Amino acid sequence: MNKIWRVTCTEYLNAVRSKAFILGVLALPVIIAISIGAQLYAQKKTDLTPRRFAVLDRSGQLYAPLAAKAKARTDRLRSGNPSVSVQLKGQSLKMDLPKQAEFVPEEFKFSGNDFKAAELQLSGRVRRKELFAFVIIGPNVLNSGATNGADVLYHTQTPTYQDLPGWIESTLNNEVRERRFTAAGVDSKQVRDLSRPVPVQRLGLAEQKATGEVVQAKRENRFATMLVPLGGMFLLYMVVMTSAPALLNTVLEEKMQKISEVLLSSVSPFQLMLGKLLGTVLVSLTLSGLYVGSLTWVLWRFDQLDNVPGHLFAWFFLFQVLALLMYGSVFLAVGAACNEIRDAQSLMFPVMMVVMLPYLMFMPVLQSPASPFSRAVSLFPPATPMLMFLRIAVPPGPAWWEVALGVVLTTAFMLGCVWASAKIFRIGILSQGQAPSIPRMIRWVFSK
Repeated sequence: MNKIWRVTCTEYLNAVRSKAFILGVLALPVIIAISIGAQLYAQKKTDLTPRRFAVLDRSGQLYAPLAAKAKARTDRLRSGNPSVSVQLKGQSLKMDLPKQAEFVPEEFKFSGNDFKAAELQLSGRVRRKELFAFVIIGPNVLNSGATNGADVLYHTQTPTYQDLPGWIESTLNNEVRERRFTAAGVDSKQVRDLSRPVPVQRLGLAEQKATGEVVQAKRENRFATMLVPLGGMFLLYMVVMTSAPALLNTVLEEKMQKISEVLLSSVSPFQLMLGKLLGTVLVSLTLSGLYVGSLTWVLWRFDQLDNVPGHLFAWFFLFQVLALLMYGSVFLAVGAACNEIRDAQSLMFPVMMVVMLPYLMFMPVLQSPASPFSRAVSLFPPATPMLMFLRIAVPPGPAWWEVALGVVLTTAFMLGCVWASAKIFRIGILSQGQAPSIPRMIRWVFSK
């Protein structure tokens, strides 16, 4: 045990003192800061060139209101950057909306019935950059019963720009709807009042205390029910996948440089493997401790810490340790069995498919955490650390026996992985000149 502890401490201290670990600790906040800065910079550099578009109004009634709405929009944009108010914990926060380009319509009058020639002429103007787009309004667009000529055609050379066609569609539909109501003798204001949607408030369940007092249901908190489970699961997945695969590179590098042969003269293969594994667990716990501590401070700073149940922190670290021991032992075995990086890459595919299973299955589990499928996949040991944590974080959480069974199955599976990896590590760490394969590794597991 003393030798295992020495290997563990050596691996841990070498890792946390390295420049790579320091850069890894700073990587997440730096990436977040860079992404926020890039978005702010991109907003300032948004192309605000006025989008000039031509309108061929075959109905003869819709260009004028469309042009009036475009002018009103331009005046609103020029009066100042639009903003929206967001309510957070009873406080009103004002957020500026991204700047938008102006829309400049022009009426295209065409004489004759050859509208294909008009389309060709307008297309040429778009290609010459005189126009950004053009719109052809059908002659029967105001007739609700028409099936021919009742559509609006939007032409552009930049189909990825969605602001202009979205605005045109919304504006024309509102105008056409109002005119159809007027033509039918229907009061459009009364229609809007009668068709006003009924707001649906999302609530939890009412409870009755032992004293007989009834506690009313609380309004659903989307931050607690969606962001906390997803954020916790992705953070758990990130810290595990940041640390576990590094074991493969470490063992493979030591094997290729003959360092492992020197180490095995002082410790046994099992002691070396377990020391490296525990050292990686400590490194990962240090990394996650820094991240979780920083996120806890941010949540406290913005008065959101009450939305994160305290027991989630304990489950987070428990499942992190189980996942690291389970996945880390597998990566150690693959690294010990290989002689070259090329061999390791061929064996990594089946391992990564299993590791990616929680990421591929999280959405059905999030939507129906109590379904038979969610229960079954969260009890599958390779996926249990992430998916069972996700189910625990989603109120009201799974039954206690499901959590207990998941922990027991994952622990048993983890011990089996460590045992099998130790067998492979013992033989593979000194093997040379043999191409690794899954059948050969299985034979090593059951060899005496």
